[in-house]
Amino acid sequence: MGEETRDDAAARAVRDAADQDALARLRAGDGSAVAVLYDHHGAAALALATRILRSRDEAEDVVHDAFVAVVERAHQYQPERGSVAGWLVTTVRNLALDRVRRRARREGITRDELRHEPRVEPEDPEERLASEGEGAVVRRALLALPPAQRATLELAFYEGLTYPEIAARDGVPLGTVKSRAARALWTLRAALGVDETALRRQTAPSSDP
Repeated sequence: MGEETRDDAAARAVRDAADQDALARLRAGDGSAVAVLYDHHGAAALALATRILRSRDEAEDVVHDAFVAVVERAHQYQPERGSVAGWLVTTVRNLALDRVRRRARREGITRDELRHEPRVEPEDPEERLASEGEGAVVRRALLALPPAQRATLELAFYEGLTYPEIAARDGVPLGTVKSRAARALWTLRAALGVDETALRRQTAPSSDP
């Protein structure tokens, strides 16, 4: 990479000044100023998030969240610690890495569930969640679950929380969380037409709602 030319340095100085002005406007409550930052850094932010996540859709979500965070935390920016561009890049990187960690935790939970599946099942319901034509069935089954069971599954599979973390978050015993998850999964499997006889042998109903 060649050295920065005077023209490059001048252009960067102009952009940095515009970034500082946009951030000052955000701190003053002018939310439209985020458009300036997006014009300057949106493409680079998306490229960075895509490299980390290896998914364009997820990267777009992260970039959106990053710019929302910049608007909400504009007052936290400290110029002496770096440029606005550097602050934004750090925000994108942290959000992307957080999503990677949540993804890994969800996959870990799924693997744990698979280890306890009866061998007679032709397919694990978590894997079938993504199958075309079955999404609507699963969504209806989720909506039919008691609120506590539905919330437990959503926290575990979509937010990446572990069962102990859900128990701590909701202030309930760990056994209650596991029971809710087991009963909710049983209901989803039944909705997908998995062998109910085998499932009844595996998961006995409890008194938990």
